[in-house]
Amino acid sequence: MKTAVIYARYSSDSQTEQSIEGQLRVCKEYAQKNDIVIVDTYIDRAMSGTNDNRVAFQKMIKDSNNHQFSIVLVYKLDRFSRNKYESVIHKKTLKDNGVRIVSCMENIPDTPEGTLMEALLEGFNQYFSEELTQKVNRGLRESWLKGNATGGAHVFGYDIVNKKYVVNEYEKDIVLKCFNMYSNGYRARVIAETLNEQGYHRINGKKFDEKYVLFILHNSRYTGVVEHHGVIYDKIFPRIIDDILWNKVNAINEENKLAPSRKKEIYDYILSGKLICGKCNHKMFGESGTSHTKDIHYYYSCSSKRKKRCNCDKKSIQKQLLEDIVINAISKLLGTEQNIEYLSSKIFECHQNQMKDNTNLKLLEKQRKDIFKSSQNMLKAIEQGIITDMTKTRLQQLETELSEIDIAINKEKLKDYSLLSKEEIEHFLRKHVFEDMSDIKIRKLIINTLVRQIYLYEDKIVILFNFTTPPDKPKLTLEENIQTTKQITSALNNPQSSCILPQSAPEK
Repeated sequence: MKTAVIYARYSSDSQTEQSIEGQLRVCKEYAQKNDIVIVDTYIDRAMSGTNDNRVAFQKMIKDSNNHQFSIVLVYKLDRFSRNKYESVIHKKTLKDNGVRIVSCMENIPDTPEGTLMEALLEGFNQYFSEELTQKVNRGLRESWLKGNATGGAHVFGYDIVNKKYVVNEYEKDIVLKCFNMYSNGYRARVIAETLNEQGYHRINGKKFDEKYVLFILHNSRYTGVVEHHGVIYDKIFPRIIDDILWNKVNAINEENKLAPSRKKEIYDYILSGKLICGKCNHKMFGESGTSHTKDIHYYYSCSSKRKKRCNCDKKSIQKQLLEDIVINAISKLLGTEQNIEYLSSKIFECHQNQMKDNTNLKLLEKQRKDIFKSSQNMLKAIEQGIITDMTKTRLQQLETELSEIDIAINKEKLKDYSLLSKEEIEHFLRKHVFEDMSDIKIRKLIINTLVRQIYLYEDKIVILFNFTTPPDKPKLTLEENIQTTKQITSALNNPQSSCILPQSAPEK
């Protein structure tokens, strides 16, 4: 008695379980007529046949190693695969295991003629699959060029009216709230909790969670621009988020990729990546913990102690306390009139050098010259009668590149008009940086721009700045040094303490 398994598949969510039932019924009827015993079935639902990345399919190939069946029954060969190259590879694997493919509807004989017929059918299957993909993409492209919706899952923030996306005002307010809160330092989980507390809900009535908020914050459709296969479409979605707000949020998302631990607090762990343990010289990272009263506390802890890389007994220190100490020290050191003037002059000098540097302009002009030369060569080829789809496509690409590089060159030439004065820089430092050190964005700016590393010892903090020539350092009184030592020692012995004392930079 011959043994066999059935492999059934349908391609998309628009098809139903009836497709599988029909395939199974035909395969079972074929097995009954030919005295074949079915020992198992493998089913892939809503899986394309153009690749072999299918769970049930891979399991069937693997199970063939057990030699428990000698035939794989399929409704038609295109159910097995629509990619003739992958089909050959997997058929070879099955053949080595003593298994052959049988199409129940195509009646292919086991003869040389049947082998030829099978190869032709596989070729046609792949051809029809690629042709269908091409037609679908062409249809989608035409719809997108007209600004029409093409179906799919609901896009939060929009409704579809007469095949056009229109803004849903209720959901638009939620999107704006998410982006504004996130740009001001709130984490996704807190945003979700806030939305739920205020009675907002999704279209299906579900509550918001962290994952859904992050999905909203990464959705570029809200800028009114989408990209597909390298083509930009700007007529499909009405704009909800302006470029300034999108760039702020996108910058936070990129920063969180580099330092994932910063997502753990409402505000970032602003010292992450720069805080060093004074005992073992390993980096310290942000973490949180819940007390017996269900309150959440946030700390900086030594990574080597946590990961047991070395015998370090460094105690964790409260996040907010340590950040306040560091920020207050920097404020006292750099916030004097003399040092603000010093920083302003150095920033102005650097800014001036950047404005005068035309290296990038020369590079862009050289690139434009090369692209223009290539476009001229392409035109000559067309004039000589060498006209193909490839030459037309390449010429269009070169024209697009020329247009883009012309814009970049014009921007580079306009840099001189945006030159800031020393007075403007000084005013910004005095009024927007050192006047309000509680703003999270200002605190991050100070740490990221001015600080290279921070060493936390048992009785002192050493801050290394990004200065080639250090600015003038204010003299510290004996009382201030004593207060500093007591404060740090107290914080290390009691991580939940919250006292904030006047702080200045350490001697080193």
